[in-house]
Amino acid sequence: MNDPDELKLDYLLVADAGEVVGGKLYLLGGGWDRLLVPQLPGPPAAPFAVAVGIGVPWGMTNKKLRLSIDVLDADGGQLSQLAGGEIEVGRPPGMRVGISQRFQIAVPAQPQFATEGRYVVRCSIDAAVLGSTAIEVAAATPSPATA
Repeated sequence: MNDPDELKLDYLLVADAGEVVGGKLYLLGGGWDRLLVPQLPGPPAAPFAVAVGIGVPWGMTNKKLRLSIDVLDADGGQLSQLAGGEIEVGRPPGMRVGISQRFQIAVPAQPQFATEGRYVVRCSIDAAVLGSTAIEVAAATPSPATA
């Protein structure tokens, strides 16, 4: 059972496109885990999006938290930081005591992938990992060395 006083990763998805407007997440082509890139090393042909939703308990609202959304290679090395900085989830007027809130963000991503293989998108708050999702990257056309 989840502790009501701890941060909770509600979702972490990769998608073709995404944005958060008016407290709602809008996704296009979300939930995939395989990505073809034109050539390696190199970026995807078009940016994709990473969408994150975090449940923030009452006791952690109105406090500054350090968010980091990163892409890691198969060895756990940081390939790209997609988002990083301080966030603060406030309490709207009239909110009942003890009610948690959801922080949402959708960020564009177009990292430079070095090789084919598994990459991880990881979300952390104050250096504590909340969760991750993996994507498998492959070249759309094989390199001459592997053809």
